[in-house]
Amino acid sequence: PDPRSSVIPPPRPASHPPAAAGRQHAFAMPTIPGCNISFDKVAREIRCKYAADASGGPADSASLKAAELVVQEFLPTLKALPNAEVTRIMCGGCHDFKIVVNQPCADHDAWKEKAFAPEADIVAKLKAIDGVSAVETQEYTCQPL
Repeated sequence: PDPRSSVIPPPRPASHPPAAAGRQHAFAMPTIPGCNISFDKVAREIRCKYAADASGGPADSASLKAAELVVQEFLPTLKALPNAEVTRIMCGGCHDFKIVVNQPCADHDAWKEKAFAPEADIVAKLKAIDGVSAVETQEYTCQPL
């Protein structure tokens, strides 16, 4: 579900563009009623589990290496999305492998209208890797504080 489904976005005056990085926002961010959480960025996550190597770790994991090749294949496209911050998360203990694309709300909404392309291709390629399981996607707010 969309993390903004219960958000009441305040009006954003056209005369108040976003502030420079590190400064207070020059406009009111959407706020989730009741919990007082404000945000202006939404992320899309593609995640999976990879199989550990013979020692139980990531160093020689064939599925982790293959998953990383998929990310590298699509990284230029993901980084070309408007105002996208692309992050890879990998845990050697629980074998999580994640790619997070974080964008301002308006840019994220525009990407959502395009079915998050190339997400479907990335998911299909990850699912085809032997040793990769639990391939999922999720949308959430991801707000620098």
